[in-house]
Amino acid sequence: MPTATPTNFINPTLFPAARFADIGTIMNIINPLIMLIAAFLFGGMFIFAGYTFLTAGGDPEKVKQAQSTMTYASFGIVIIVVAYLIVKLVSFILGINSIPL
Repeated sequence: MPTATPTNFINPTLFPAARFADIGTIMNIINPLIMLIAAFLFGGMFIFAGYTFLTAGGDPEKVKQAQSTMTYASFGIVIIVVAYLIVKLVSFILGINSIPL
């Protein structure tokens, strides 16, 4: 009878939740979802800002609001992309199997 080690303690075929036992697998699932949600939020904010800009009717306050929304949306997507690249870099340094680019 084999002894229990950390690598064969739980059989993933008998216990499906064991497939998510390491950080690499969890990151492979969560990272694309976060990027997809961030892309949709960025697109929605940018479309909303464009609509606000077009319907401002010369009101300087609405134009300023639309410009700041576009700026914040752009900063947000840059932060998300940089965070994704940092995760990729850390996973490469630590040797964790991560998602391909």
